[in-house]
Amino acid sequence: MKISELTKGMNVDIVGFSNIEISGISFDSRKVSKGNIFAALHGSKDEGKKYIKDAIFRGAIAILTDDNAIIEKDATYIISNNVSEALGVISSRFYNEPSKKMKVFAITGTNGKTTITYLIEKIFKDANINLGVIGTILYRFGDSKIPASNTTPSSPELHELLANMRSNGADGVVMEASSHSLVQNRISGCDLDVAIFTNLTRDHLDYHKTMEEYEKAKSLLFNKFLKNSSKDKKYSIINIDDASGRNLVKEAPGILMTYGIKTKADFRASDIIINKDKTEFIINTAKDKIKIETKLIGKHNIYNILAAFICAYCQNINIDSIVTSIKEFESVPGRFESINIGQPFTVIVDYAHTPDALGNLIMAAKTIKHRKIIMVFGCGGDRDRTKRPLMGEISARMSDYSIITSDNPRSEKPERIALDIEVGFQRIKCKNYEVIVDRTSAIEKAISICEKDDILLIAGKGHEDYQVIGDIKIPYNDKDVVISYLGDRVR
Repeated sequence: MKISELTKGMNVDIVGFSNIEISGISFDSRKVSKGNIFAALHGSKDEGKKYIKDAIFRGAIAILTDDNAIIEKDATYIISNNVSEALGVISSRFYNEPSKKMKVFAITGTNGKTTITYLIEKIFKDANINLGVIGTILYRFGDSKIPASNTTPSSPELHELLANMRSNGADGVVMEASSHSLVQNRISGCDLDVAIFTNLTRDHLDYHKTMEEYEKAKSLLFNKFLKNSSKDKKYSIINIDDASGRNLVKEAPGILMTYGIKTKADFRASDIIINKDKTEFIINTAKDKIKIETKLIGKHNIYNILAAFICAYCQNINIDSIVTSIKEFESVPGRFESINIGQPFTVIVDYAHTPDALGNLIMAAKTIKHRKIIMVFGCGGDRDRTKRPLMGEISARMSDYSIITSDNPRSEKPERIALDIEVGFQRIKCKNYEVIVDRTSAIEKAISICEKDDILLIAGKGHEDYQVIGDIKIPYNDKDVVISYLGDRVR
């Protein structure tokens, strides 16, 4: 496709030849090949314009940039005042605008995104509508599974994924939209049918700095990307039990559908019964009372189910079919995942890595008959330090015993992170904890002290199969460690 076609109608200036054919798009100069456009993005740690010469050397014939002072020879320049936004539109056009030809459901919020994508995938599949999934665990459709480099991929990768999914029979896609991706315009050029907001709790303040900025980032899914979508019928699905959700309602585009438990919403859950092996409740609408039964445990999963239910409902999927799919739905990898090889106590691995998620995890565990709750958790390095004592205090108040350990320490010293977490225990003078920096050793110790009917919660990593130490990813998986040590104990 020619540069003139890729940029038609866009607010850009072309310096050079606009009738040359483009072979691909990249924002990483190391991945540039002959005939590519290289996008010189502004990064949090690096500047793309530093690599323009390298990109041209590797074969780039066009440069997308906002700096018209950098004009190297042997390339055409596409000058835009918003490179990341322009990159998304150009990428969409390069891949023949796949999002215009398929259903696109996007979910944002601090917690619940992954579970909702899995629920929506199941409901639609049972209704003979095939969806691709893009999110924290994998990018996948059918037999194709790609490890997720980010929750939401870069715009060239995103539009390529959509195009490949569509060409392989996908009717649509359900994807997680992280706050980082929204600020960075990674879903630019993507035409949405449905935007879902789950909740806003403390997270990512290392990046967004304040909760106000974090909320503003999440709102972009609605007031920018859904608003600008070319789809004829658009839906905003919003949790109004959440204060940020109530703010979003004021500017939500398209057809608004609200959900909640405490608040009078379009879809409200009531008559809630949570047992150790299932959750039951009623969804109340203006017309119906719909009984839901699910294997997912905990109040937080009621919100997840409400969001998925409404998404299917607004796409005209039969209510009975939705109810059956929810009842049959088993679990999500690394989300309240029980590991049982015959031990006399319960072990649950979960991705909870925020204060709210950690509290929800413990509350869900408490619905199971138990003697003690033992918690193993840590906090990520090079991330929001302010949540560390909050998570410490939550574990101190809600668990019977805690082991503080490592969770992707990155460039920070694990001992320093543990000290930050300990502040939460010290605030309430809790002494029922210890620090074991090595995560494998921490899990081994936790298993060794578990007695009959105890519940061991291992939080923070869930599905992850690595531990990030420095800038190196070391193979590691909580579930594998648990099975190894449980095997030794059960023998």
